[in-house]
Amino acid sequence: MKLKQIIIDADIYIKIGSSQKYRYLEILFPAIAEKIYMHKVVYDEIMIPACAKEQVDALIQIGILELINEAQLSDIKKSIYNRTFASLASVMINPKREKKNRGEVSSLAMAKTQSISHFGTDEKDLQPIIDEKLNSRIDNIHCIRIMDIIQMI
Repeated sequence: MKLKQIIIDADIYIKIGSSQKYRYLEILFPAIAEKIYMHKVVYDEIMIPACAKEQVDALIQIGILELINEAQLSDIKKSIYNRTFASLASVMINPKREKKNRGEVSSLAMAKTQSISHFGTDEKDLQPIIDEKLNSRIDNIHCIRIMDIIQMI
């Protein structure tokens, strides 16, 4: 089953893209979704391994992956994004470690704002937070983990 769209977190890119010999991101990602999104915050998190960053850049160049951020949103959508971000940050971001989970929070806020119903992450305990904070039967967001990606192929 190929998804229409998905937004994916850094942990997936880093884990799947870590092989220098096999370019799994370039093989798997076009097969799982028509369009893949990555928040700019997540892109900035992927520094190592270099082979993962190279594959991400290659997917951007061929149009499979698109970088997005809140600066691209209309004023109304930016307001929705900011409220969603604040709601998630209240339970996911520790003020003493502000960068921890920022990629997940940014991506999920964007997913809710843009009605992207799938979030690629390898965080196993994230779905209950999404269900509590974001899902309301309209445009629900579902976590897709590495095992789910493998089973989709």
